[in-house]
Amino acid sequence: MAIVEDSGWWFLKTMARKHRVASGRSQREVGEYVYRSEDTIRAWELGRTDIPLNALAVYAKACGISDEIAGYMRQVAEARKNPEKAIEADMRFNALFLALAEEYSCDIFKFDALIIPGPLQIGEYHDDVVRAIDPKATNKNLEDGWEFKLERAAALAARGDRPTIHFLIGEAALLMLRQVSKEIYRKQMAHLRRWAKKPGVSIRILRAPVSGRLANFDIYLSGKNQAACPPFVYTEIADSSWCIDDPTRIARYDEIRKMLWKMATRIEDYHDDDRRDRLA
Repeated sequence: MAIVEDSGWWFLKTMARKHRVASGRSQREVGEYVYRSEDTIRAWELGRTDIPLNALAVYAKACGISDEIAGYMRQVAEARKNPEKAIEADMRFNALFLALAEEYSCDIFKFDALIIPGPLQIGEYHDDVVRAIDPKATNKNLEDGWEFKLERAAALAARGDRPTIHFLIGEAALLMLRQVSKEIYRKQMAHLRRWAKKPGVSIRILRAPVSGRLANFDIYLSGKNQAACPPFVYTEIADSSWCIDDPTRIARYDEIRKMLWKMATRIEDYHDDDRRDRLA
């Protein structure tokens, strides 16, 4: 994704504040560490001014920000200084951006026709299905991926502001899982139904086939949360992913979302026996 001003601005200020708070340090304490005033740190975290490039590394160290995230923050900061040289973010950056958006967006919609969304997966699904889908992934890749999913699920579950979260899952994902293991299928379905009982969470199963062009996309809307990211749509293919922030395109995806959502079955009403009856 080409980093645009709004998304880059939000990523920088939100990562800065999130990690500073997580570190347990006050704005005054971080200011002393980086030789800046408390007001300056506050301005950085509010996005009133950008963190200077020459202060990013020491700020990251003061707040316990990993080298990986600090590196992405620097790329974004550099792109904001030189808009004509906007970077193309890789899939890992977009994954971090999505995880951050999941912590603050008021309205979240996630759709995948073939895979159960990461935050809703159980360990056995990740080990057996995701491994089969991505045979080139190393054990380290899979372990890190699972930890990342657990962190995202915990962050969503811990939100006290009760955002609206809609998960739309293609029935093909469930049928494939049944082929892999009926026991894992049973556990995964029970897990999905538990998630659907959480405040603000709705899960539906889409039985109808969809075009490959629409097989997976997410929509993130700000709502009334001033800390939320600017609205965007996320979609991906085999080797690339995009965060789309054009309002016209977001509106088009939202119309598709409404259409698919109306066609889908609430997970509380979904029974796989119906499928066998229809195939008989």
